[in-house]
Amino acid sequence: MKAIKVETDAYIKLPKEMLRLFPTASELAVWTEGDTIVLKRLQPLKPSRIAERVPENGPPLEDIAAEVHRMRRESRRRRG
Repeated sequence: MKAIKVETDAYIKLPKEMLRLFPTASELAVWTEGDTIVLKRLQPLKPSRIAERVPENGPPLEDIAAEVHRMRRESRRRRG
């Protein structure tokens, strides 16, 4: 275990050993459990896993296109 400080600008710097576990630009979920901060790497879903969730007849192409555009906008907004 390593001790780190919360900086005055609300940032924390993770030890290098921990950062090596996460590829550059990894997206992380963060939450608290009591006095513990938990970080978990988010894994993108594989298309086959998404397909398993879709009913046999599936959504209309217009809905799929709208969702793709929404996700692209979100991705661009996160990148800045």
